[in-house]
Amino acid sequence: MDNKQFISAHLAEFEARLAQLVGLKTVSGDVKQLQSGVTYLVDCFKQLLQAQVTVVKTGGAPAIVARVAGASDQTVLFYGHYDTMAPGDLAAWASEPFKMTRRAGRFYGRGIGDNKGQLMAQILGVYTYLQTHGQLPLNVIFMVEGEEEQGSVHLAATVAQLKATLLAAVDLAVVIDGSMSQSGHHVLRLGNRGLFGFELTALTGTVDNHSGNAGNIMPNAAVFLNQLLDRLVQHGQVQLPHFYDGVPTDAEIPWDLIDALPFDAAAIAAQFGLATVPTKRDYYRRLMFRPTFNLNSYQAGAAGAEFKTIIPHAATAKIDCRLVGQQSIPAIEADLRQALAPELASGQVQLVIRGRIPVSVTTLPKAKLQALAAMIKRATGAVVIEPMMPGTVPNYVWTDILKVPVVTIPYANFDQHNHAPNENLTEAAFQMGIQVAAELVGHLQTVIGKTS
Repeated sequence: MDNKQFISAHLAEFEARLAQLVGLKTVSGDVKQLQSGVTYLVDCFKQLLQAQVTVVKTGGAPAIVARVAGASDQTVLFYGHYDTMAPGDLAAWASEPFKMTRRAGRFYGRGIGDNKGQLMAQILGVYTYLQTHGQLPLNVIFMVEGEEEQGSVHLAATVAQLKATLLAAVDLAVVIDGSMSQSGHHVLRLGNRGLFGFELTALTGTVDNHSGNAGNIMPNAAVFLNQLLDRLVQHGQVQLPHFYDGVPTDAEIPWDLIDALPFDAAAIAAQFGLATVPTKRDYYRRLMFRPTFNLNSYQAGAAGAEFKTIIPHAATAKIDCRLVGQQSIPAIEADLRQALAPELASGQVQLVIRGRIPVSVTTLPKAKLQALAAMIKRATGAVVIEPMMPGTVPNYVWTDILKVPVVTIPYANFDQHNHAPNENLTEAAFQMGIQVAAELVGHLQTVIGKTS
């Protein structure tokens, strides 16, 4: 029986295991709640893979390192996470967030796409290969964390701690996270944009005041915050002196990989709800090789349906910057603090940093890149290669700390609605993810480290 036949024969069992994991409330930040995910995954690693499992204490949620011995001294690391975002507005869900529900060819549940379904597919893919071949051709290490949705705050320290012990022999890291291509094809990604996130709160008093009592007396915090934001961004250009340092030039963009990517402007416009989208090259340039300064939240005053004539004393903006190339988070943060120095010193402004994840880029020889793509194509029928992931995952820990190349191979559908109500994973994506995982463990030894 080959891998695909075995997966088909055991699909009901595999779906039941996925349902068990989705049914566990493992909302990021609740360490006690997250323990249920740790317990279940440790059991899966031991029962299905006969893995040697170590639960690693961190400054927050535990990490899991599971090792499955293979026939060679080559080692691949698979990364995933077991924490999820909170479900949010329950009224916006068509079914219970922490109960896997099947509808019209999709499984629904919080975390099913990000990252429980993808992680379970990887575990089951290794299990499938073991059942059909008896032994892995290389060593497999799973590194599973519980703080990805909090910005992987302790992952770097944990990897550094384990670099000389549990993670000493790793030749290649494979990240199983994110979404497939917008075209619906499976994708192989070589890098990802970084993230610098922060929160600004402007203060003009200690309480809100009635505009009829304190108008022209108390400054409006929302207006003050707007003035601060105008200091940071003008006419679409970030005004921090070193913000654009290290952004790739057009000559540095791998246009051969970009030109080979699929592009359907009408489909993209429909999926994003836009009237128009840029041309193909400009679309991918903006997504992969240009930074962003995104105001993702603005809170001030009476935000409800009622009309209240008050002067807000506090206003908060949350901002995420997606970074590219050689942009420096320390330099950008220093510029930000300098730009707001008088207000920070007086206490009129409060600054909270919410994320510092550097850019990650891996360069592979063309032959190895094609061999990796061929593995995915054999399992799914089609694959595209993206030089950069527009989003952010903590891949820098593998390239900068563990000093190994890393690729990202997501198993979830593009429209998985992760972080949103009705998060989902298609049945086909789950099954093909298992197939890709089995294909990878069967052939990765041909492209990693010691075969070079």
